[in-house]
Amino acid sequence: MPSQKIDLLDFATILAKRKKTILSIVLILTIVGFILAFIWPKAYKSEVSFIVTDGNAVNFSSGGILSGLANLSVNGANITADQALVLIRNKEIQDNVIEEFDLKKVFGTEIPEGVRKKLDDRITVSEKREGGLGFNQIISISISYTDEEPQRAYDILQFYYNLLEEKIEDLNRKNVEDGYLLLQNRLVQNEKELQIAEDSLVSFQTRYGILEVEEQAKAQVQAIANLRAEIVKLEVEIGYAEEILGENSSKISDLKFQKAEVEKKYNQLINGNSSLEDPYDSFLSVKELPELFIEYLRRYREVVVQEEIYKVLYPQYEQQKLNFEEVNSGLRVIDPALVPTYKDSPKRAYIIIAAFLCGLFFSVIIVLLAEWRKSSKENNPEEYHRFKELIDSLKSWK
Repeated sequence: MPSQKIDLLDFATILAKRKKTILSIVLILTIVGFILAFIWPKAYKSEVSFIVTDGNAVNFSSGGILSGLANLSVNGANITADQALVLIRNKEIQDNVIEEFDLKKVFGTEIPEGVRKKLDDRITVSEKREGGLGFNQIISISISYTDEEPQRAYDILQFYYNLLEEKIEDLNRKNVEDGYLLLQNRLVQNEKELQIAEDSLVSFQTRYGILEVEEQAKAQVQAIANLRAEIVKLEVEIGYAEEILGENSSKISDLKFQKAEVEKKYNQLINGNSSLEDPYDSFLSVKELPELFIEYLRRYREVVVQEEIYKVLYPQYEQQKLNFEEVNSGLRVIDPALVPTYKDSPKRAYIIIAAFLCGLFFSVIIVLLAEWRKSSKENNPEEYHRFKELIDSLKSWK
């Protein structure tokens, strides 16, 4: 402990003895810092803040005539906030800015990579996240640009932001366009297939006179039953007339003729041997019904299937069409860029304070080194000689 007090006392004594040197060095560096702070070129910063929304997504799930229908997963996802952060550093955007404002001349270099690097160094990007943690969702993004001229700082930042917005909008449009064209092509195909199915059903109905197979079959069965009942009735009347009037009665001949006509119609419905003049010609034969019924169901089923596909595709197509027509970048400015009126740098007070502290530090080092050199020369010549050789070697270094 005593030796430590002596050392501290010696240190304070050395500083006190060399106070003029210390003050001189500190004063010189402080003056240099002061001059540097006022001759350092001023830089102005313009900043814009924005959020990234879901763009123009249209949702019909909340109700209405389109609710309840199948929802196809064809909606192209819009650019997210994290993806927007990557696009901010897009080389295509930076090259357009460089060309628009002739930054090669401003930065004094013709090398594209060098110009792009200088531009990138002047751009600052920051984001705010939920809870302040790096892996949480981004709430907002800020872009700033620093330049020696306030108007140019604003113009470049505004142009840069507009290019970013156009780039994101183009990507969003491309994402929506893929789903839109897919649905459009599938809908056109469905309309063609539906028309073919409808024409096929109409052709079948026209050929066989079938409008509703089940109802027509019921009507035909009822007609057959009625004819059969008429035949039985005539047989009873003929038997009764033969017993009462005799076989040669003209009434019996009339009844037999009526029975023959009814039996003819009955056979036509069973076997299908009808003529154009026959009132029952509109009915098909019972033998033909099963095959025609199956063929009708196939054609009718195809029409129903294509109609159901159309019911699914058309609302989705209209939804995607709205998305395509109303597509946008999804960027919403919350703090617009302004022409800066006050310099962003240099921070003069910081420069002067830094110069003062550097002067104080280096002056102490110089004083201690000079005191050590003097002490070594008097008390340790060998060590002083080695130190002098080191200094001489450094001076002769080429």
